[in-house]
Amino acid sequence: MNRLILIGNGFDIAHKIKTSYKDFILDYLKNVFNSARDYEKYEDEFITVIKNNRFDKQLNTNPYISTWELNNFYGYIQSDNSLGITVTGRPIYKETLEYTLKLKNNLISILLSSCRESNWVDIENEYYKILCELSSKSKIQEIIELNKGFELLQNLLFNYLNRIEKQHSSEKYDVSKSYLLSQLTEPIKHNLAPQSKKTVRGININTNNAPTPNNILFLNFNYTSTIETYIKEIRKTIPNTNVIYIHGKLNDINNPMIFGYGDEDETNFELLEKYDECLKYIKTYWYLRTNNYENFLKFIDSDEFEVYVMGHSCGMSDKTMLSSIFNNSNCKKIKILTYDKSFGSRDLTIDTTNYIEMTYQIGRLFNNKADLRKKLISFQTKDLLKIEVRPVSAIDA
Repeated sequence: MNRLILIGNGFDIAHKIKTSYKDFILDYLKNVFNSARDYEKYEDEFITVIKNNRFDKQLNTNPYISTWELNNFYGYIQSDNSLGITVTGRPIYKETLEYTLKLKNNLISILLSSCRESNWVDIENEYYKILCELSSKSKIQEIIELNKGFELLQNLLFNYLNRIEKQHSSEKYDVSKSYLLSQLTEPIKHNLAPQSKKTVRGININTNNAPTPNNILFLNFNYTSTIETYIKEIRKTIPNTNVIYIHGKLNDINNPMIFGYGDEDETNFELLEKYDECLKYIKTYWYLRTNNYENFLKFIDSDEFEVYVMGHSCGMSDKTMLSSIFNNSNCKKIKILTYDKSFGSRDLTIDTTNYIEMTYQIGRLFNNKADLRKKLISFQTKDLLKIEVRPVSAIDA
């Protein structure tokens, strides 16, 4: 039996790498306002920010923009009447602000609003909702403009991830990997479906020595290569361990970045197919540019496998691929490596982890809920995604 390990953004975040879309948007706003501070004005396809000249550079708080959080920017954002964001509290008048801000693109308005309301944002999902709305009204020119904005976001995201990955690799961290490595290489025991419990390729698994997986495939949905150091260690005990960067890899010309939406079963998809412009950022057509998807299918069709979910939300933007995994007859068990939402401040229980939310997300991907109940492994406290990351300086001190 094989093991398929899904890697999502939560894995990078657990390593103290700020790869969330919220972190990306915050970094974008800091760069925008820093440029406006230094050059009096900043403008791109999304936003225009102008520094009000009456504020003396030496007296204002602008030098501290790099320390701002999202809330620091919302006073400027709410002053732009073109944005439908409601901010509670006293009104802020433009003449009291150091900057005048104008949002020029509906996509960035919605992303900022989403960050404000839920402290989290899914760029690909928000893009898809706008795309469906525009396509239902046959607004082709607006779809073209939406795609231009989405392309700009992709380029900005690429530059951001490239920068923070280099920054993180240049910093010295001590990463405690032993617990996670033992989880990822643990023997196949309770993870087998009833019909598979007698033998696995001729090995009796009812003996005391349960077999390890024949092959491990990391299906990496991240663009970063954080997983590589783990793979080197795992290959010492399970040589047939490989990784597919299914959404592309930073700075790999042969594996370009895939940024878009991946739910072909969604009710609006038939409408989208009427217009070529609507398909520009649908993941299916990007998968055809490499052999990654083909190699992934070969793996799940070659033998029975179990799935470990590690830092992936299992959201709708990857629904088509995830459905093909969970509904595959070779998929026997699914284990969720949960994270502690209380960050250690409370005793670990099912309610202090994201297990319940993950069951909802995974459940939406199943064609038959009886299969969900059969395949999904119940909550266990030992299945926590546990990675300890400390700066080397903190250890030396």
